Amino acid sequence: MLNYQQAVSKIITFAKPKIIKISISEALHYVAAENLYSKKSNPSFDNSLLDGYAAKSSDIKKNKKLTIIGKLSAGENKKIPYKKNACFQVATGCPVQKPYDCMIPYEQVDREGKFILCKKSIQPYENIRKAGSDYKKKSLILRKGTKISASQLLAAKTLGISKVKVFAKPTVILFCSGDEISDNPNLNNKTINGISEYFNSFKEQYNYNFIYLGIVKDKAKDLKKIYNALKKNKKENVIFVSTGGVSMGHKDFIPSMLTKYNYKIIFHRMNMKPGRPTLFARKNSSFYFGLPGNPISTIVGFHFLIMPLVLKLQNIQFKWKIGILNTNQIKNKKMSLFLRGSAINKKINILPGQDSYKISTLVKANCWVLLDQNKSLVKKGSNVKYINYEN
Repeated sequence: MLNYQQAVSKIITFAKPKIIKISISEALHYVAAENLYSKKSNPSFDNSLLDGYAAKSSDIKKNKKLTIIGKLSAGENKKIPYKKNACFQVATGCPVQKPYDCMIPYEQVDREGKFILCKKSIQPYENIRKAGSDYKKKSLILRKGTKISASQLLAAKTLGISKVKVFAKPTVILFCSGDEISDNPNLNNKTINGISEYFNSFKEQYNYNFIYLGIVKDKAKDLKKIYNALKKNKKENVIFVSTGGVSMGHKDFIPSMLTKYNYKIIFHRMNMKPGRPTLFARKNSSFYFGLPGNPISTIVGFHFLIMPLVLKLQNIQFKWKIGILNTNQIKNKKMSLFLRGSAINKKINILPGQDSYKISTLVKANCWVLLDQNKSLVKKGSNVKYINYEN
């Protein structure tokens, strides 16, 4: 039986990222599949920092008059020819073309009809935003493998990028099985299912599309929409996920359904707690995870089996942090154990109440801890792997 590291290593070997080209306006949170370089400088031309008068710095001295020979409003591109001891009125952001090389703010002059009187001398390029002072043409905006942020998206469009190559988003399709569960929170005689909301809440963080097919009862008639989804799927990098129906009980129908539709079962059961009955299967670039129905078992499978695949399909590596265990912890030495914990300055405390049905511990936790040492006792002070949780 595979341990956790063996299982996740096997899963990600099947990941083949797909590269697509999309509009930069749609690229937020996608992972770049290429280095992105600016197609223009920013600013793309010398322009005025403030409202005032453009002039040549060598013409300006304290108490000297300059003749106003024109006006340039925002958005205008006309060129005003240079005249010695002259200036023209400009708005913020207007181009300032050579030999004009500075800008005098209104506050630094007195106006007398068609003349201004300078209160001080001005240095070359004072109050001018020089072309390329922010980004020069062909400057690197972001590197391949970067998850595109809002600020990077803004920079890319500003610098002339209209299309970008990215790694395609995987699609996660969830259905939950069982006669005993319901999506209706008002029922008292059913176990209320919140897993769809949980999966959906991470789709922006991990950049995947999410589809929820609802609850499927343990009856052949109710399985038709699942059969159809498996049969009709022609898309690449689709990850089907079911909860319940994999623990080898009398109604656990998932393995036979997968075999019927030519999915190859890679493993069914693993030395991992919670989540021991987990099933993983694939067919070309479609994947199937059958997770146990207990909420914590499902969530462990989501974070530590499905998300490494989702990330790898976008050319991203799943990364652990290293902390220090604050208490002794007993475990089955052959079992990879996932625990809800509290991390403060990398000091890890394991919370009480680790049963796979208890969601109160999930709410209190701020991290997940992995104990995968081949030991029955992990001692206080040991290095352990963990990831921060959403809380």
